[in-house]
Amino acid sequence: MDDKIIRLIDKFEEDPDAVSKNFGGPENVIKYILSRGDEYKQYMDPKNEIYFDNDLQDLLIWEQYQAAPDKNEYLKHFAKQFLDSDVDVIDDRIVWVTDKEDLAEMFDDRGRDATARDIATRVLSEDFNYYFDHVINDFYEECVETLDDNNKKKLANKIVSELPPLSKDDFENVDFLEELWEVKGQPETLVIGEDDIDSLLDDKEATKHIMFNFFRELMWDMENSYTNAYNSAYESELADEVYSNLKGMFGDSGQMVERGKNYKGNPIWKYNVDITNSLEGFFREYFSGWKNNYNQFEYYGSFYNLMKELFDSGYERIDFRIPDYPDYSDVESNYNEYVEI
Repeated sequence: MDDKIIRLIDKFEEDPDAVSKNFGGPENVIKYILSRGDEYKQYMDPKNEIYFDNDLQDLLIWEQYQAAPDKNEYLKHFAKQFLDSDVDVIDDRIVWVTDKEDLAEMFDDRGRDATARDIATRVLSEDFNYYFDHVINDFYEECVETLDDNNKKKLANKIVSELPPLSKDDFENVDFLEELWEVKGQPETLVIGEDDIDSLLDDKEATKHIMFNFFRELMWDMENSYTNAYNSAYESELADEVYSNLKGMFGDSGQMVERGKNYKGNPIWKYNVDITNSLEGFFREYFSGWKNNYNQFEYYGSFYNLMKELFDSGYERIDFRIPDYPDYSDVESNYNEYVEI
């Protein structure tokens, strides 16, 4: 180890401005020292208040990273040293440990109506739900035509087995039922049998008439099931937008993890996001602009604050188009799962 390099480090830390003048700037001093061998890195600790007080901490971190033969190892070291308030280094993984609700800050808040952050805040809350009261425009179109073969068969069997014989007054002015009555020879009462039910269910007016007048409770249950199916599909679509975009930004959408117990013995839950594959990009974005950083990094001291500083400096938050309604196929699938006939 060269004593001249050690003395240079001592002089630089004693009077960085004077030494920097001889090298054409502090970055050249640091680059020169680090170029003499990796062993000198231990003598230049970014946590040393000299570097913080002289606005050289960010520069030193950046140059150490540039000179590091193993960038991943350096990032793990950096995380342990500067991000320990909300980051864990577990073997080869770097994990952001946060409150789930804080992730909403990663989303854009611009817009006159609902914004990506508004949606993220709702999705990430403990009691997320998104409820539309009025989603049924027409009972037949939403609740009958969307039945799959199995549920339609159940409805057909229920009508055939439970519908009482119909008097003339029961189907007056219902074209399909009047025509069926004519075909059957104008009997005293009209009985809907297995041979008639498929044609009846294909007729919108007749089906709505029968359901409203003879199966009203089932009709309401079917409407409730459809409403729940619609809302569940919309909630899932919003959740997919939020979590897929988090994964796009961080490489991981995260998961809830128990982090011990409180004094009452109840579990403490935190949200873990694996940032192993994304930290380097954020690190480079921040430290490559060390000359323009308003504060030295130790002032921020967490991954959450690193992200906030990047956003304040113009880094793009997550944004997405908020769908007006859910995917129809998801609504239909949910409905046929929920409905009980």
